[in-house]
Amino acid sequence: MAGSHRLVRVLIDRQPTNMQVREKGSAGYYCDVVMCVDQASGFILKQAALKPDDGDEAVMAVAQETLDLLRKRAPGAEVTWVVRQERIARALAVCFPNVDTSLQPRESFAPWDEAYLGMDQRLGSGGRLLPYLLRGDITEQEVAELFEAAAHFYRARPWEFITDGGLLEVPSPNPDEPPLLVSVMGASGITHGITIFDSQADFERMTSGKRKVNAISLSFEPQDKLPPTLTVEARERGWVVASKSAFPMVMRVRKGKPIPCRGDDLRRATAVLRVLGEVTSAYRESRRRPRRR
Repeated sequence: MAGSHRLVRVLIDRQPTNMQVREKGSAGYYCDVVMCVDQASGFILKQAALKPDDGDEAVMAVAQETLDLLRKRAPGAEVTWVVRQERIARALAVCFPNVDTSLQPRESFAPWDEAYLGMDQRLGSGGRLLPYLLRGDITEQEVAELFEAAAHFYRARPWEFITDGGLLEVPSPNPDEPPLLVSVMGASGITHGITIFDSQADFERMTSGKRKVNAISLSFEPQDKLPPTLTVEARERGWVVASKSAFPMVMRVRKGKPIPCRGDDLRRATAVLRVLGEVTSAYRESRRRPRRR
Protein backbone atom coordinates (compact mmCIF):
# COMPACT_ATOMS: atom_id res chain seq x y z
CA MET A 1 0.00 0.00 0.00
CA ALA A 2 2.62 2.52 -1.10
CA GLY A 3 2.10 5.89 -2.77
CA SER A 4 2.07 9.22 -0.99
CA HIS A 5 -0.98 10.60 -2.82
CA ARG A 6 -3.01 7.45 -3.09
CA LEU A 7 -6.76 7.62 -2.48
CA VAL A 8 -7.88 4.82 -0.14
CA ARG A 9 -11.63 4.20 0.07
CA VAL A 10 -12.36 2.27 3.26
CA LEU A 11 -15.63 0.40 3.61
CA ILE A 12 -16.62 0.49 7.28
CA ASP A 13 -19.65 -1.35 8.55
CA ARG A 14 -21.13 -2.87 11.69
CA GLN A 15 -23.42 -5.88 11.51
CA PRO A 16 -24.90 -8.39 13.96
CA THR A 17 -23.66 -11.94 13.51
CA ASN A 18 -24.59 -15.50 14.40
CA MET A 19 -21.39 -15.97 16.39
CA GLN A 20 -22.10 -16.58 20.05
CA VAL A 21 -19.63 -15.37 22.66
CA ARG A 22 -19.72 -17.03 26.07
CA GLU A 23 -18.09 -15.34 29.03
CA LYS A 24 -17.51 -16.87 32.43
CA GLY A 25 -20.48 -16.23 34.68
CA SER A 26 -22.79 -15.02 31.89
CA ALA A 27 -25.28 -16.57 29.51
CA GLY A 28 -23.35 -15.35 26.48
CA TYR A 29 -24.42 -13.13 23.60
CA TYR A 30 -24.38 -12.90 19.81
CA CYS A 31 -21.68 -10.42 18.94
CA ASP A 32 -21.61 -7.61 16.38
CA VAL A 33 -18.66 -7.35 14.02
CA VAL A 34 -17.08 -4.10 12.81
CA MET A 35 -14.99 -4.43 9.68
CA CYS A 36 -12.88 -1.96 7.71
CA VAL A 37 -12.14 -3.11 4.14
CA ASP A 38 -10.00 -1.56 1.42
CA GLN A 39 -12.57 -1.14 -1.38
CA ALA A 40 -10.00 -1.46 -4.16
CA SER A 41 -8.46 -4.76 -3.04
CA GLY A 42 -11.05 -6.25 -0.69
CA PHE A 43 -8.31 -6.52 1.94
CA ILE A 44 -9.56 -6.45 5.53
CA LEU A 45 -7.69 -3.66 7.29
CA LYS A 46 -9.24 -4.02 10.74
CA GLN A 47 -12.02 -5.99 12.37
CA ALA A 48 -13.38 -6.31 15.88
CA ALA A 49 -16.13 -8.15 17.75
CA LEU A 50 -18.42 -5.96 19.87
CA LYS A 51 -21.18 -6.55 22.37
CA PRO A 52 -24.61 -5.64 20.93
CA ASP A 53 -24.95 -2.79 23.45
CA ASP A 54 -21.53 -1.26 22.70
CA GLY A 55 -22.04 2.29 21.43
CA ASP A 56 -20.76 4.12 18.37
CA GLU A 57 -17.56 4.99 20.21
CA ALA A 58 -16.47 1.35 19.81
CA VAL A 59 -16.87 1.65 16.04
CA MET A 60 -14.94 4.93 16.07
CA ALA A 61 -12.10 3.22 17.94
CA VAL A 62 -11.80 0.65 15.14
CA ALA A 63 -11.88 3.48 12.58
CA GLN A 64 -9.04 5.23 14.44
CA GLU A 65 -6.97 2.02 14.45
CA THR A 66 -7.56 1.77 10.70
CA LEU A 67 -6.36 5.34 10.13
CA ASP A 68 -3.26 4.68 12.24
CA LEU A 69 -2.52 1.58 10.18
CA LEU A 70 -2.88 3.45 6.89
CA ARG A 71 -0.60 6.25 8.08
CA LYS A 72 2.12 3.67 8.71
CA ARG A 73 1.63 1.72 5.48
CA ALA A 74 0.78 4.59 3.13
CA PRO A 75 2.02 7.90 4.54
CA GLY A 76 0.21 10.83 3.01
CA ALA A 77 -2.58 8.73 1.50
CA GLU A 78 -5.99 10.38 1.28
CA VAL A 79 -8.69 8.35 3.04
CA THR A 80 -12.44 8.35 2.39
CA TRP A 81 -14.90 6.42 4.55
CA VAL A 82 -17.53 4.49 2.59
CA VAL A 83 -20.58 3.54 4.69
CA ARG A 84 -24.14 2.35 4.19
CA GLN A 85 -25.55 3.25 7.62
CA GLU A 86 -26.47 6.89 8.21
CA ARG A 87 -25.81 6.60 11.94
CA ILE A 88 -22.21 5.53 11.39
CA ALA A 89 -21.78 8.22 8.73
CA ARG A 90 -22.84 10.92 11.19
CA ALA A 91 -20.53 9.61 13.91
CA LEU A 92 -17.56 9.47 11.50
CA ALA A 93 -18.19 13.04 10.37
CA VAL A 94 -18.04 14.23 13.99
CA CYS A 95 -14.98 12.17 15.03
CA PHE A 96 -13.01 12.64 11.82
CA PRO A 97 -13.96 16.03 10.38
CA ASN A 98 -10.93 16.05 8.08
CA VAL A 99 -11.84 12.72 6.43
CA ASP A 100 -14.53 12.60 3.75
CA THR A 101 -17.48 10.25 4.34
CA SER A 102 -19.47 8.78 1.43
CA LEU A 103 -22.87 7.14 2.01
CA GLN A 104 -23.21 4.32 -0.52
CA PRO A 105 -25.82 1.65 -1.46
CA ARG A 106 -25.62 -1.97 -0.37
CA GLU A 107 -23.92 -3.10 -3.60
CA SER A 108 -20.73 -1.33 -2.53
CA PHE A 109 -20.40 -3.72 0.40
CA ALA A 110 -19.99 -7.02 -1.43
CA PRO A 111 -16.56 -7.67 0.20
CA TRP A 112 -18.05 -7.22 3.67
CA ASP A 113 -21.07 -9.40 2.94
CA GLU A 114 -18.87 -12.18 1.55
CA ALA A 115 -16.64 -11.99 4.61
CA TYR A 116 -19.67 -12.04 6.91
CA LEU A 117 -21.03 -15.19 5.25
CA GLY A 118 -17.63 -16.82 5.52
CA MET A 119 -17.40 -16.06 9.23
CA ASP A 120 -20.85 -17.49 9.84
CA GLN A 121 -19.92 -20.71 8.04
CA ARG A 122 -16.63 -21.12 9.95
CA LEU A 123 -17.35 -19.69 13.39
CA GLY A 124 -21.08 -19.19 13.74
CA SER A 125 -23.97 -21.54 13.09
CA GLY A 126 -22.56 -23.30 10.02
CA GLY A 127 -25.17 -21.43 8.02
CA ARG A 128 -28.14 -22.85 9.95
CA LEU A 129 -29.04 -19.49 11.45
CA LEU A 130 -28.44 -17.31 8.43
CA PRO A 131 -31.15 -14.75 7.69
CA TYR A 132 -33.67 -16.26 5.27
CA LEU A 133 -32.81 -13.91 2.41
CA LEU A 134 -29.13 -14.92 2.51
CA ARG A 135 -29.84 -18.62 2.04
CA GLY A 136 -29.91 -18.67 -1.74
CA ASP A 137 -32.96 -19.24 -3.94
CA ILE A 138 -35.53 -17.77 -1.50
CA THR A 139 -37.53 -14.62 -2.26
CA GLU A 140 -38.86 -12.08 0.22
CA GLN A 141 -42.44 -12.91 -0.82
CA GLU A 142 -41.89 -16.62 -0.10
CA VAL A 143 -40.58 -15.86 3.39
CA ALA A 144 -43.51 -13.52 4.09
CA GLU A 145 -45.92 -16.30 3.07
CA LEU A 146 -44.09 -18.78 5.32
CA PHE A 147 -44.39 -16.45 8.33
CA GLU A 148 -48.09 -15.82 7.67
CA ALA A 149 -48.84 -19.54 7.38
CA ALA A 150 -46.71 -20.30 10.46
CA ALA A 151 -48.54 -17.69 12.56
CA HIS A 152 -51.94 -19.14 11.55
CA PHE A 153 -50.72 -22.68 12.30
CA TYR A 154 -49.34 -21.67 15.71
CA ARG A 155 -52.55 -19.90 16.73
CA ALA A 156 -54.62 -22.91 15.59
CA ARG A 157 -52.58 -25.21 17.92
CA PRO A 158 -53.07 -28.50 16.04
CA TRP A 159 -50.89 -30.30 18.62
CA GLU A 160 -53.87 -30.18 20.96
CA PHE A 161 -55.60 -32.73 18.69
CA ILE A 162 -52.64 -34.59 17.13
CA THR A 163 -50.26 -36.69 19.21
CA ASP A 164 -46.49 -36.67 18.77
CA GLY A 165 -45.16 -39.55 16.71
CA GLY A 166 -48.06 -39.81 14.28
CA LEU A 167 -47.65 -39.52 10.52
CA LEU A 168 -49.94 -37.50 8.25
CA GLU A 169 -50.13 -37.21 4.48
CA VAL A 170 -50.42 -33.63 3.18
CA PRO A 171 -50.67 -32.69 -0.51
CA SER A 172 -47.41 -31.40 -1.96
CA PRO A 173 -47.34 -27.90 -3.51
CA ASN A 174 -45.91 -29.66 -6.58
CA PRO A 175 -48.75 -31.69 -8.16
CA ASP A 176 -46.22 -34.10 -9.71
CA GLU A 177 -44.95 -35.16 -6.29
CA PRO A 178 -46.47 -37.73 -3.91
CA PRO A 179 -48.06 -36.49 -0.66
CA LEU A 180 -45.71 -35.12 1.96
CA LEU A 181 -45.19 -37.22 5.10
CA VAL A 182 -45.62 -34.98 8.15
CA SER A 183 -45.42 -35.26 11.92
CA VAL A 184 -46.77 -32.52 14.18
CA MET A 185 -44.72 -31.70 17.28
CA GLY A 186 -46.15 -30.12 20.41
CA ALA A 187 -48.42 -32.55 22.27
CA SER A 188 -45.64 -33.21 24.78
CA GLY A 189 -45.28 -29.47 25.38
CA ILE A 190 -41.53 -29.50 24.72
CA THR A 191 -41.17 -28.36 21.09
CA HIS A 192 -43.83 -27.03 18.73
CA GLY A 193 -43.60 -27.38 14.97
CA ILE A 194 -43.60 -29.89 12.14
CA THR A 195 -41.25 -32.42 10.55
CA ILE A 196 -41.61 -33.29 6.85
CA PHE A 197 -39.85 -36.59 6.16
CA ASP A 198 -38.22 -37.37 2.84
CA SER A 199 -39.56 -40.92 2.99
CA GLN A 200 -41.38 -43.50 5.10
CA ALA A 201 -37.98 -45.01 5.86
CA ASP A 202 -36.80 -41.72 7.36
CA PHE A 203 -39.86 -41.59 9.60
CA GLU A 204 -39.23 -45.15 10.76
CA ARG A 205 -35.58 -44.34 11.45
CA MET A 206 -36.64 -41.46 13.67
CA THR A 207 -39.23 -43.48 15.61
CA SER A 208 -36.69 -46.25 16.17
CA GLY A 209 -34.20 -43.77 17.66
CA LYS A 210 -31.78 -43.62 14.74
CA ARG A 211 -30.38 -40.17 14.05
CA LYS A 212 -29.45 -40.22 10.35
CA VAL A 213 -32.79 -38.85 9.20
CA ASN A 214 -33.52 -36.77 6.07
CA ALA A 215 -36.26 -34.22 6.61
CA ILE A 216 -37.41 -30.62 6.70
CA SER A 217 -37.82 -29.31 10.23
CA LEU A 218 -39.82 -26.26 11.30
CA SER A 219 -39.78 -25.31 14.97
CA PHE A 220 -41.11 -22.28 16.81
CA GLU A 221 -38.37 -20.59 18.83
CA PRO A 222 -38.28 -17.77 21.43
CA GLN A 223 -37.06 -14.64 19.70
CA ASP A 224 -34.76 -13.67 22.57
CA LYS A 225 -32.79 -16.91 22.06
CA LEU A 226 -32.07 -16.22 18.37
CA PRO A 227 -29.33 -14.15 16.72
CA PRO A 228 -30.43 -10.58 15.96
CA THR A 229 -29.65 -11.18 12.28
CA LEU A 230 -32.85 -13.23 12.07
CA THR A 231 -35.17 -11.15 14.20
CA VAL A 232 -34.08 -7.81 12.70
CA GLU A 233 -34.66 -9.16 9.18
CA ALA A 234 -38.23 -10.14 10.10
CA ARG A 235 -39.01 -6.95 11.99
CA GLU A 236 -37.74 -4.63 9.25
CA ARG A 237 -39.93 -6.37 6.66
CA GLY A 238 -43.03 -6.68 8.81
CA TRP A 239 -43.23 -10.47 8.68
CA VAL A 240 -46.00 -11.83 10.91
CA VAL A 241 -44.97 -13.65 14.10
CA ALA A 242 -47.69 -15.16 16.31
CA SER A 243 -45.88 -14.38 19.58
CA LYS A 244 -42.45 -13.70 21.04
CA SER A 245 -42.09 -17.44 21.58
CA ALA A 246 -43.11 -18.43 18.05
CA PHE A 247 -40.42 -17.38 15.58
CA PRO A 248 -40.56 -19.96 12.73
CA MET A 249 -37.20 -21.61 12.05
CA VAL A 250 -36.95 -23.85 8.97
CA MET A 251 -33.95 -26.14 8.52
CA ARG A 252 -33.10 -28.98 6.19
CA VAL A 253 -31.85 -32.10 8.01
CA ARG A 254 -29.52 -34.29 5.97
CA LYS A 255 -28.47 -37.58 7.55
CA GLY A 256 -29.28 -36.12 10.95
CA LYS A 257 -27.28 -32.90 10.52
CA PRO A 258 -29.03 -29.51 10.20
CA ILE A 259 -28.05 -27.38 7.20
CA PRO A 260 -29.58 -24.24 5.65
CA CYS A 261 -32.96 -24.74 3.98
CA ARG A 262 -33.47 -23.99 0.29
CA GLY A 263 -36.39 -22.59 -1.64
CA ASP A 264 -38.10 -25.96 -2.20
CA ASP A 265 -37.86 -26.76 1.52
CA LEU A 266 -39.44 -23.42 2.41
CA ARG A 267 -42.29 -23.86 -0.08
CA ARG A 268 -43.11 -27.36 1.18
CA ALA A 269 -43.14 -26.13 4.79
CA THR A 270 -45.46 -23.27 3.87
CA ALA A 271 -47.87 -25.61 2.10
CA VAL A 272 -48.04 -27.98 5.08
CA LEU A 273 -48.56 -25.15 7.58
CA ARG A 274 -51.41 -23.74 5.50
CA VAL A 275 -53.23 -27.04 5.19
CA LEU A 276 -52.88 -28.07 8.83
CA GLY A 277 -53.71 -24.57 10.07
CA GLU A 278 -56.88 -24.40 7.98
CA VAL A 279 -57.99 -27.93 8.88
CA THR A 280 -57.45 -27.34 12.58
CA SER A 281 -59.27 -24.00 12.53
CA ALA A 282 -62.22 -25.59 10.71
CA TYR A 283 -62.30 -28.44 13.22
CA ARG A 284 -62.29 -26.04 16.16
CA GLU A 285 -65.12 -24.07 14.59
CA SER A 286 -67.19 -27.22 14.07
CA ARG A 287 -66.83 -28.10 17.76
CA ARG A 288 -68.18 -24.70 18.76
CA ARG A 289 -71.39 -25.12 16.78
CA PRO A 290 -74.35 -26.49 18.77
CA ARG A 291 -75.31 -30.04 17.84
CA ARG A 292 -78.70 -30.64 16.30
CA ARG A 293 -81.05 -32.93 18.19
